[in-house]
Amino acid sequence: MKRYITLFCLVISLFSMLFVSCEKEPMTYEGKDSIYFDVRTGAEWIDPDLWSHEYYSTVSFGSTVDDVIELNLPVCVSGMPSDIDRSFTIIEVKDSTTVQSGDYEGLESTYTIKAGETKTNVRLVFNRKEHMKDDTLCLQLALQENEYFSLMYKDFGKAPEQYAPDAKPEFDYNHDGSVHNIFVFDVMVKPTRWVGNDATGAGRFGKFSPTKWKFMMKITNTSIEDYASTATMPTARQAAIAQTCANFVMEKAAARTPVLDEDGTMMYFYVDATTVPWSPFTKPSDYYGHDNWTPYEE
Repeated sequence: MKRYITLFCLVISLFSMLFVSCEKEPMTYEGKDSIYFDVRTGAEWIDPDLWSHEYYSTVSFGSTVDDVIELNLPVCVSGMPSDIDRSFTIIEVKDSTTVQSGDYEGLESTYTIKAGETKTNVRLVFNRKEHMKDDTLCLQLALQENEYFSLMYKDFGKAPEQYAPDAKPEFDYNHDGSVHNIFVFDVMVKPTRWVGNDATGAGRFGKFSPTKWKFMMKITNTSIEDYASTATMPTARQAAIAQTCANFVMEKAAARTPVLDEDGTMMYFYVDATTVPWSPFTKPSDYYGHDNWTPYEE
């Protein structure tokens, strides 16, 4: 009996030693940390950790009067902080880049993830140029693997707990976390406070077009920034702008000099008190019933 008790104690002792050994020697990750572009966008009221990763960035000169736009691209490292500085490089991928010399500046030869940190920022400055008008140019940047970092995130999917990115099909084709596309254009895009339906042409401002927006800003002495938020473009101001433009285009239509949109149809505006006496997308010849008219010219 004594022999069995001794044997039992010996087995228990061996299990205890194995358990303690496992506690003292946990498995650890071995290998290089991975580096990736950690570009995110989201509303201020959302926790930044819940912002979705963006697969591309845009530089839109068409929505601002500024001739210089600054862009910041966070670069992040997976894993724990290191006790040493770790450098890395970013290259411009020539075969996939269409921006010209002088279109941007600020790309450095090397960047550093400082000791104790897991993120740094890449700051670029883009300059408005004439050749950007009505065109979309691309700058493709690629992180480079080195002795500190691997490039593991080749298919950078959306995390389940994050909000979905605001993706556009024409831009959203690269999901490689080590590559980031920056699209640069000087094309006027529909502002936040545009009130109108592009499909039906209905609404105070009707269908959006750069031609119509430029006309509206000239007639009402407004600027691009005025259409950016509810603070600068409340509902009452929208109505006043539509009224002013409607009065102007009706006056010119009565003189047989209709104001035309870029598609050749008569500009349409709707207001509660006065609505132009033609439907959206009306051609001058259909409105007059003949071709005895001359387009309005500034």
